[in-house]
Amino acid sequence: MNTLSEQEIRTFTSILEDLIAIPSVKGHPEEDAPYGPLPKKALTYLLNRAKEDGFITENVGNKAGYIQWGNRGPLLGILGHLDVVPEGSDWKTDAFQLTTVDDRFVGRGVIDDKGPVVAAYMAMLRFKEKNPDPSNRVRLIVGTDEEHGSSCMARYCETEELPDIGFTPDAEFPCIFSEKGIYQMHFEEKPSGEFTLHGGDAANMVPPYCEFIDLTTCTGLCTKGVQSHASHPDLGINAIELMLDKIPEPVKKSSGLLSLMDKYFRNDSKTKFSSFFESDVSGAMTTNVGIVNISKDTARLHVDIRFPVKYSPEEVRAKLESIASEFGLTVVDDSVQAPLFKDRDSKQIAAMLDIFDRYRDCFVYTSEEKEARDAFISSPSEPLAIGGGTYARTMPNIVAFGPQLPWAKDECHQANESILKENLYLLVPMYEEALVLLGSVMA
Repeated sequence: MNTLSEQEIRTFTSILEDLIAIPSVKGHPEEDAPYGPLPKKALTYLLNRAKEDGFITENVGNKAGYIQWGNRGPLLGILGHLDVVPEGSDWKTDAFQLTTVDDRFVGRGVIDDKGPVVAAYMAMLRFKEKNPDPSNRVRLIVGTDEEHGSSCMARYCETEELPDIGFTPDAEFPCIFSEKGIYQMHFEEKPSGEFTLHGGDAANMVPPYCEFIDLTTCTGLCTKGVQSHASHPDLGINAIELMLDKIPEPVKKSSGLLSLMDKYFRNDSKTKFSSFFESDVSGAMTTNVGIVNISKDTARLHVDIRFPVKYSPEEVRAKLESIASEFGLTVVDDSVQAPLFKDRDSKQIAAMLDIFDRYRDCFVYTSEEKEARDAFISSPSEPLAIGGGTYARTMPNIVAFGPQLPWAKDECHQANESILKENLYLLVPMYEEALVLLGSVMA
């Protein structure tokens, strides 16, 4: 297979190291920095680097940007994001310093999604060198608000040309044909002022900590969980849910927010919110209470809901209103993304499957992964349905393609986020081939 040269590895590592060092978590908007200064810094860095390498670049309102090669023909797009979720807790290394541990790159964003973006950029460098005047244009479109609803791509779509075909390296292999809908919202009530409760950093992360203080007795409690991506809440341990078992029953019953969570949003609830919705080809509904913020002035409970493609956001909203009314709560939408469903038999998906099947034997794997890996590669690959949300739903003709391997542990949004270095490098020739194959699909 077309492995990287020593120079390419140095270039790859240098760019990734610089990007990981920018803690591009969404912050408060500033002038010319709609998502805060750090996502803008990451975007500016990559665009400047690409301009130095001879690409056409464009900054789209400091929300998104693109890097392009070619001046004619159809447009092939690669969509990736440079924003990341908060660090969280339990890191063994500096989350914002690229570190090598046992042949793995470790750092916030090495999988989601800075590492794959750099791999796509390296693939474009190869494409540029081999195709000085290509018959179609290739454009790497990068955003900085994927983790909070993808308003960056909405901004791009307002003024920029949409790709005729493309992919996003921000999900799983072999490739994705369906993504559940994503409903992020919060419940509100008037605070009682008798206690405070704080936990979680982002709705789309299983919260790793929660702190409770009884203001009448000045006593406090802390719980520690395990963070994971909200699309896989079963991989984490929800610290807010753990706290429910510790809070005194009279306090819990005095709060509509906690009573609602106790009844509908616990793993062991008799009437889980997800039980009102049937599963389909995209899987079952999942829910994650990601943030709780109760003080003298505020009382909010933030929930991330991944719902099957057979349902509409309106149906989910109606049920949320219904259960909120039981406790006198208000429902506030934070971010709503409709489900995505692609033709699993399309030429585009067939091309993605072909590439993965030719490379899947080349991926490095651990001894713990061997059994699952051997079982997976025993038959031809099939496209997947996922609970995660990607940029594929922001534009037509885009499918998600990697980098998570079907037999590997999902590290997205977790502490000590990591990927085997050789597997990250292998994305470069795979994505280079995707540029060629998808170009032929457009021809």
